[in-house]
Amino acid sequence: MSIKKLLLTAAATAILATTGAAAADWDRDHHPDRSMAERHDHAAIMDRGGNHDRYWHQGYRGYVGRDVVFRGLRAHGFARWAGDPYWFQGRYVVKSYDRFGHVVFVEVNPYTGGFVGVVRF
Repeated sequence: MSIKKLLLTAAATAILATTGAAAADWDRDHHPDRSMAERHDHAAIMDRGGNHDRYWHQGYRGYVGRDVVFRGLRAHGFARWAGDPYWFQGRYVVKSYDRFGHVVFVEVNPYTGGFVGVVRF
């Protein structure tokens, strides 16, 4: 029984060591390293009709503050929410409650804070 445990431990160590080495190759600061592969990927995205962000338009600067997002939610009748806005399946959503108390996901524009609609997953 102890030889099985020893072999299993050795196999697990080998797997963790190889996956750790592969993860070390990633860019740690999450910025492009200007490699040929990243330039090629960016060019392919731009050739397909723009960028990968469905909300982006020319002239946007950056994400709005959460207070702007919550002000837009209040204007559309969502007075309660749970947590900050976050990305979920390519959409910028806020977990909120409708007027009946049901949990809904409200999609908002991350650059303007504008209300997009209620998302049904």
